Amino acid sequence: MRPLADRQLAEVLEFRRDEGQIRFHEQRVVILSAAAVGLLRKELIDTLGTTTARRLLLRFGYADGYHDAISLRDHFRWRDPLDGLRAGPALHILEGLGHAEWAHLDRDDAQAGFSAELVWRHAYEAEQHLHHFGPQSEPVCWSLTGYVSGYASACLGQEVYFVETSCLGAGARACRLAGRDAAHWGDRIEGLRFDYRGADLAAEVERLRSTVHRHRRELRRRERLLDERARELDQLRDRIDRHARGQQFVLASTRMREVLELAARVAPLDTTVLVSGESGTGKEFVVRMIHDQSPRARGPLVSVNCAALTETLLESELFGHERGAFTGAIRDKAGLFEVAGEGTLFLDEVGEMTPALQAKLLRALQEKEIRRVGGERAIRVQARVVAATNRRLRAEVDAGRFREDLFFRLSAFEIVVPPLRERREAIPALAQAFLQRAAARFGKSVLAISPEAMTRLVDYAWPGNVRELQHAIDRAVILAAGPSLTPRELPPEVQAGTAAAAASDTLDLAHHERRLIEQALDRFGGNRRQAAAALHISPVTLWRKIKRHGLKVPDGP
Repeated sequence: MRPLADRQLAEVLEFRRDEGQIRFHEQRVVILSAAAVGLLRKELIDTLGTTTARRLLLRFGYADGYHDAISLRDHFRWRDPLDGLRAGPALHILEGLGHAEWAHLDRDDAQAGFSAELVWRHAYEAEQHLHHFGPQSEPVCWSLTGYVSGYASACLGQEVYFVETSCLGAGARACRLAGRDAAHWGDRIEGLRFDYRGADLAAEVERLRSTVHRHRRELRRRERLLDERARELDQLRDRIDRHARGQQFVLASTRMREVLELAARVAPLDTTVLVSGESGTGKEFVVRMIHDQSPRARGPLVSVNCAALTETLLESELFGHERGAFTGAIRDKAGLFEVAGEGTLFLDEVGEMTPALQAKLLRALQEKEIRRVGGERAIRVQARVVAATNRRLRAEVDAGRFREDLFFRLSAFEIVVPPLRERREAIPALAQAFLQRAAARFGKSVLAISPEAMTRLVDYAWPGNVRELQHAIDRAVILAAGPSLTPRELPPEVQAGTAAAAASDTLDLAHHERRLIEQALDRFGGNRRQAAAALHISPVTLWRKIKRHGLKVPDGP
């Protein structure tokens, strides 16, 4: 009989083309590419870790080698177990797993001793490991080592283990395996048995199964949480839409929807809120929504414009006064903090407050109590405070015009309402809604806005924001002579398309205002009353603007 190495693979394997099968002594085999086995190896290491993957591949190789030895023995019926051992490397050569040869092979029948050394060249397993993980510090031919161990154990009918002493994957020129029977491994035998046969693999698989099960439970929990959050978000958006429709608020901008979602989220929480944004952007609507969506909706929403009152009047409005506190105080009066009760107190244009009032407001927010003007008794208050401003309070703090501690107290949760020029996609819907309302109010049969007029509306910068847009549409409806608005009915600045100029004017407004005030004060020798009359504003407003711009004027009327 020719040695196995001299045979072709077709003589060892039976190819059953009609059945799509390959048989090796009644044992079905399959041919897999080295790349596919390498990818499987990578998945095992990535999923189980190197230690567990190594043991799994050792045991897989052991079982594979053991079965191959049994099949070859039944097929060739060798009498000497060493003949079977010599046939093993030849089988691997025929299968394309690498070039293997025994460097040493010895068996002591009297003492059942066995020792051997096998040399592997071009081992596919080392090549695949190098491809996926690069050079290693330890040998990596785990399944091939397990294969030789199982093969030798089946041939000899005793417990035999091989270990890899050098490896192509660890920088060696070839892979070398040293094998011995169990009795001659000494103290290492328990570790080898643990690697090859230990019950830890089942325990590890069970641990991994439990880990996967735990992760799946956590994933399902997170999916339920996401579903709940999605339902809450849908309900939140539904509340926003209903509120907007109820207030005839046109919600046609993603940015504005995000603002209202923030308002709806903070509404149930009992914290102060600061609503910032330019004049005419819709800050009052946001404040109204916070109140209506909060548990305080059953109480009143009390508003005060901090820019419309003098310091003395504003203090009296907020905190109230006792009879006789000042000239004209003929009776006790409750302040708005008291009037709001357990509702909401809305401080509009809070950035206009004087430093003295800022200090009193801070104390009211911190202590939850107030004192009426001229009073001595502290009064507990429960109102929630929501403030609004068209100023950048952070810049006001840096300039020393607004208390930093009050800023942080008011801005516990800040909502910034974007100007209309930053949400131009809402302009067509807003313009059409304003058109319908104005046509009904003025009794005009104006139904649409011409494309040319709509282009002008979208291109304009709208320094006055939504309020300016509404006034522009009202004006156009009044002037309209037909069923459709044309550019002729729009305000001159909108007709001219002076968006850039309007934006520039907005940026320069503070500079021009300062110059006009300086010129008026200089003209009237510092007389604030005469300067205010010339500027067509009240003396109180002029005083505030002087403070805002940091102007110095002589003391006087």
